[in-house]
Amino acid sequence: MPLIVDKDAMRLEILMAFQRCIEKKPLTKVSLRDIAAEAGMSHANLLNYFDSRDDLIVNYVRYTKDFMTEKCKAWFFEHDRRDYESNLAYMNAFMAYVANGKEGEIRPNATTQTYVLTHYNPEVAELVRAEFKEWRETMEQCLVAVYGEAAGKQEAEAMMILITGTFLCNYNGVLTGTINDNIIGLLGNLTHS
Repeated sequence: MPLIVDKDAMRLEILMAFQRCIEKKPLTKVSLRDIAAEAGMSHANLLNYFDSRDDLIVNYVRYTKDFMTEKCKAWFFEHDRRDYESNLAYMNAFMAYVANGKEGEIRPNATTQTYVLTHYNPEVAELVRAEFKEWRETMEQCLVAVYGEAAGKQEAEAMMILITGTFLCNYNGVLTGTINDNIIGLLGNLTHS
């Protein structure tokens, strides 16, 4: 009887192997053979799932987009604003999630390296633009659902800047950790005269 393989699960495992490879050495030095070895398979077997290194990278960017959109929507759906003492506490809780994630969550963390490819690969560039557009729309929908029509594109874009900055700082290990408890409030402190 032939072995039945869950192709989607195997593709995700390969993408996570790619991510682990990037943690060990620069993206430009990671080969399909490295990824296959990290995934515990042959190079030829990996080619059954991804046609090329570019195909794998493009799929990783797609995975990142889908993951972040789904997780953002899920967080706002699972956390009712009324359960928090203030808007500030609610948004700080969201930013703490952005910084730390849920226990056991396998997050895409190679985004900073793949985003550099937008300058060299038009397909990746288009995907990243679409990713940020979808994130902004998702964030706007979530904010409007919580705060009403007072929230819009500008607030969504401000949140995207905070989210992206938090990912970048977290990836590079430069966050103290305590900022996550009151990131919005600390920024608010800068606006008072």
